[in-house]
Amino acid sequence: MTLLRRLLPVAAAGAALYYLRGVYRFRDPVRLPPADADTVLAPADGLVCLVKRVTGGQLYADSGSHPIPVGDLTGLPDAAPDGWLVGVYMGPLDVHFTYHPVGGAVVRAHHTGSRQNTPLLSAGAAASLLAGRPADVLGTRGTLENERHALTTHTIHGEVTTTLVAPGSGLNATTYTREADTVRAGNKSAFLDEGGLIFLLLPAAFTPQISVGERVLGAETVVARAEA
Repeated sequence: MTLLRRLLPVAAAGAALYYLRGVYRFRDPVRLPPADADTVLAPADGLVCLVKRVTGGQLYADSGSHPIPVGDLTGLPDAAPDGWLVGVYMGPLDVHFTYHPVGGAVVRAHHTGSRQNTPLLSAGAAASLLAGRPADVLGTRGTLENERHALTTHTIHGEVTTTLVAPGSGLNATTYTREADTVRAGNKSAFLDEGGLIFLLLPAAFTPQISVGERVLGAETVVARAEA
């Protein structure tokens, strides 16, 4: 009886882990994206961990004095020189699908590999984000050097780029979109086995409608709107 009492918590934990990894993360909720060509939708479920102005192709981390080329983050050296970079952290309990934030023609699909993927976040930053608190995601090697996949979509307001960044062990992504495809806002774009960080690079015509620390729903939450 004593042995059974000891084994029950272990069995329960194992069953819970199996459910989270084998069932729960594959859930596919119905999303109803708003039909508005002047808005940008959240590319994934998660916590907004970054909203930064991009000027001259560069931005600054909260903890650093040196500028970071936005191309190093998005994986596109010729990324738009001015605009906004939004970051959404997809945690292990979030829906693991990503979505097209805007509709239009996909003008570029670019994959950047990595010699060695490293942890995307420090233990403290990961704990903060999982608890729904902001954390600096720009100060780690993983944010700059990990494997990533970028999609750029042409809109009437400029080009919008979504970049998926590997959380540490590799991107492990199933992508559904190729270059030259025409997509609709809210369509699925990829599935991330292990979650990760999603960057959204917006041209200057858009103004962010969210702030750091907010939770967003992919394909539903409006994260930016074009200025009238």
